[in-house]
Amino acid sequence: MFQAVVAEVHLFKGGPMRWFLVLGVALLLSRNSAAQTPSRWTFSAGPEWTTTFGGGHFYGGRLRAEYDLLTPTKPLRLRLEAATFWSPTQNYFATYLDGSSVYGFNQAVDLTLGLSAALSPLPRARFSPYVMLGVYARQTWSHGANSFRNPDGSFAWNNLERSRTVGDILAQVGIGIRARVGGRMFQVEMRQFSRRSLTLGTHLPF
Repeated sequence: MFQAVVAEVHLFKGGPMRWFLVLGVALLLSRNSAAQTPSRWTFSAGPEWTTTFGGGHFYGGRLRAEYDLLTPTKPLRLRLEAATFWSPTQNYFATYLDGSSVYGFNQAVDLTLGLSAALSPLPRARFSPYVMLGVYARQTWSHGANSFRNPDGSFAWNNLERSRTVGDILAQVGIGIRARVGGRMFQVEMRQFSRRSLTLGTHLPF
């Protein structure tokens, strides 16, 4: 009769050198795995503006953090978003052909939280265009005043300087393009709602 002899293998037997070898291989494998998995976090920033009386513009800046609830490489992306907007105090003044005029100033800050969906026909391409739709809750704090004078100099309205806060629900539509450049993912996105925004974003390394 033959008796099979199986040698017992101890993975960590052999001193510190084997420990370091196993640890190094584990770190390398985990690093490669992380590199192959696209980040679900995107940070974006850019200008945002709206039209004022007389055809002027009210400018500010938008910061946005997005988290992909689905795998980012799928045609449909579902994102949880949080953002803030800030603008410095800005004046505006305009006159009209009939002699009437409007004057005012405003400063605003807001916070938004909501969900957006983006659809792309080429989600894995180097350059991937997409369309998006989002619904958000917004809380706005503003400070300002405005008035409108008739041609005879009387006030059509005169809203005195004040601070106020308003909460509302808004929908946004937009278009964008995602691009892989040098191993990183970037996105440029334009949105239209009560204001227009143009943001540049990139995936965060976690």
